[in-house]
Formats: sequence, structure tokens, C-alpha cells
Amino acid sequence: MIIVNAAVWVAIHLSISFIVFFCPESFVLKFSTIFKINKWEKNGSIYEKIKIRKWKHRLPEARKWFNNGTGKTAKDLREKGSLWKFELQTYRSELSHWMQMLPAPLFFFFNSPLAGWINIMYAVLFNLPFIIIQRYNRSRLAKLKMLSLDRK
Repeated sequence: MIIVNAAVWVAIHLSISFIVFFCPESFVLKFSTIFKINKWEKNGSIYEKIKIRKWKHRLPEARKWFNNGTGKTAKDLREKGSLWKFELQTYRSELSHWMQMLPAPLFFFFNSPLAGWINIMYAVLFNLPFIIIQRYNRSRLAKLKMLSLDRK
């Protein structure tokens, strides 16, 4: 059963990532309330406490799979309009990872209760680091936007 669960999770991750990557910007922006940086995040400094800079680069970046093998770089952020593109990409990524957790309760239908709970834990523990990275990146983007406004 472990192989079936793993195959279903791979299908869930890839299909939801694909759908969210190619869905219209207007659809992504409908979820704008979840993308807002909250006060408790302390402009991203809360993520520094969990040493995000030490581990975030170790996680795979699925954007490269959908974007001809290219990720984001500091050089990309210097181009006009690229801050918004990158911010939108953080929205897409975060939305994708929230959505990837939603099917987890379905695993109770074809697993024992214990295995169902293990799949719930997997969904949260797999997706949460990616959500944290996007929120951290967005808080850094907000600082960059403020700096660029100060220079004008």
C-alpha cells in the first residue's frame, strides 16, 4: 500500500503544481488574503529564527521543471517588472502547496486510520517548509519594494 500512497502523492503534487502554474493570474489573486504577511511574521524575521537561510536552498524548486530549467536569480529581480513577476510566483507556489494538502483526508478511504493520519502528517510536513520559504521570500520582496520606492 505504501507504493500506491506514494504514487498518488506524486500525482497530486505534480498535477496541482502544473495546474496552478498555468492558471490565470486572476485565479491566483482570488486567494490574496492568504498571501498577506501577518504581524506575527515580524516582516519575515520569524523565519530567521528557524535558520531558513541554512536549509531553504536544499529543497527542490519545481519552478525549474515548468520554466525550461531556470529558477529565480538576483539578476532577474533587477529587470523592470520582475519584482511583481517574482511576487506572483511566490503566490502561485504557496497556493500550490496549500492545495496539495487538501486531498490528504481522501487517504482515509483506502488506508487504515493510522495510515490515514500518517498521510495527513506527510501532507503537512512536506508542504509546510515550501510555504514558509514563499512567505519568507515575499517578506524580503516587500523590503526590496520599499527600498526601490525610497530611491524614487
